[in-house]
Amino acid sequence: MAKRNNGKKAAQRKPKGTERKPKSKKLSRNYKIALIAIAAFALIYSLVFVIGPSAYGDDPTYLSLAYGAATGNFTQSSYIFSVRLLMIFPIAVFYKLFGVSLFTDSIWDILCFVGSVVAAFYIGKELYDEKVGLLSAFLLSIFPLTAILAPTVSDNIPMMFMTTMAMLSILYAQRRSSRFWYFAAGIFMTASPLVTPEGFIVIPIAILYLLVELFRKKITVNMTSLYLIYGILAIGIALMAFNYVNSGHPLITYTTNSNYFSAIGVMKNGQYTTIGSANQNLSFYPQWMLPYNIMQIVSSNISRLNFNPLSIWSQIYVTDFNIVGFFFYALILSALYLILRKEKRAYFALFWFLAGLLYLEFGPMHFSLIPFEYLLTHRLPRFLTLIAVPTAIIIAMALIRWAEASKQQLRLLGSKGASKIKLKTIPYSAIIAALVILFLTITSLQINFTQYEAMSLSRYDTFAISNYLNTLPNTTVIYYPAAYTQMFSNIGVYMRFDNLSRLRGLDNIQNCTGIPEGSYVVLTKYAKVGSLNYTPDPLNQCPGWQTVLYPNTSQNYSSAITGYAYPFRAVLYYVKSNQSV
Repeated sequence: MAKRNNGKKAAQRKPKGTERKPKSKKLSRNYKIALIAIAAFALIYSLVFVIGPSAYGDDPTYLSLAYGAATGNFTQSSYIFSVRLLMIFPIAVFYKLFGVSLFTDSIWDILCFVGSVVAAFYIGKELYDEKVGLLSAFLLSIFPLTAILAPTVSDNIPMMFMTTMAMLSILYAQRRSSRFWYFAAGIFMTASPLVTPEGFIVIPIAILYLLVELFRKKITVNMTSLYLIYGILAIGIALMAFNYVNSGHPLITYTTNSNYFSAIGVMKNGQYTTIGSANQNLSFYPQWMLPYNIMQIVSSNISRLNFNPLSIWSQIYVTDFNIVGFFFYALILSALYLILRKEKRAYFALFWFLAGLLYLEFGPMHFSLIPFEYLLTHRLPRFLTLIAVPTAIIIAMALIRWAEASKQQLRLLGSKGASKIKLKTIPYSAIIAALVILFLTITSLQINFTQYEAMSLSRYDTFAISNYLNTLPNTTVIYYPAAYTQMFSNIGVYMRFDNLSRLRGLDNIQNCTGIPEGSYVVLTKYAKVGSLNYTPDPLNQCPGWQTVLYPNTSQNYSSAITGYAYPFRAVLYYVKSNQSV
């Protein structure tokens, strides 16, 4: 009888690798210390490389709106950026508390970055164990795409945090049947588009996942799961109340976004109207995710009988313009390994990654049935932050799962007796996993530091000029090429929004005579600005001008970084006389 019972129990056991380990609610002291260390690492180097507004034109727009909110001069309108409240008001709070600085420009992004790192730990811990959680957090902290954007004012980092918290809440809600976490999931799902409309992507991903789990009978519709709806209603009602108080239009967030995006895809002059940075090429994301033509380079060197590994490596690994490193190569191998091992604990992260990537790749920006039109959503490399967390988790889970094979091998060999344990006992899989982690760390940090240098160099001229302008009387009139937003729009931010009325655009001024004497002028060093006939060599065209500041960094940069980060450069002139030749 006893044998039958034992046999029955054995039959009910799950295959190795699929059983769920019991989750402890409290972290041990060592895991707490490790998590704090990883979060501190992400925080410290983000602060060390804090950059404020990046080269993206959106950054100073968010900051100027945040300054208006901090000073009581903010009203929502049909302007698309004015309804992105979770970018504007968090920065406004820091402006109010600590004033305007590069630190307060970027602290919202930095906190969201660190928050995403911590959230990645808890998702990895919930899906597998603490080791996967820690490795997930560490990989996200060095992932070039996220680490590069964190010290800036990118809306993609707060969006990553909101979407990650939505998925963490759904995972906890499902597994713990918790009203609190269902409510939190509803809040984060609805709040994500308030950072930027791309945050909407988490809503169909979350709904699809919940429907699949409902079909699998892993979730039941009851009073507990209905708290998801309550969370959505709570944030929706709060948003409409704020909209009404601020603008008099409770649905202005919806109407502004709807009007803006519905206009995209309208035919004008035989072409679709779309966002300037839109890219409809279906190979766009694969090319960014897999930046090295590894097979092509290797086969080319083999055909040339070049078997020097250092030479081949130098051709493959170029850091200057890379923002993802080898992460997505590691992801492909990791996902295949987990799928082949039928690792059910990875399915949540795999679903999250695949659903997010498919939406980024095939999601519609404009859709209509009559006539049938399907305009693909616009593409930017930084949108890949939507799938950065599941990427880190999948890689971490595969490496830990792979490393654990060493322990199983040692236990198996140990049971055969000490005489059998020789070279076979070397934990090869654990060593390989450690080498992969080391490889990802070294290559990613090199990319990160290169990008940090490029971002610092790209703002060097305008930052130096702005610091000089801050020393001038508040009545000084300053002209600059306003149309060159990515190059010069940071000037107002660097001047801490102090009396921006003194900044004037010179884009429509044809020659020196249109600029009053006693003014200052910021121009590019090399590039011609529009139709102006006194650039890029204004001193020959404007003999009454004199050079005040010609910023030139003393640090030596590679020609690749210089060409990438320094497309125009800038110089400051003083108009002693507005006479023209």
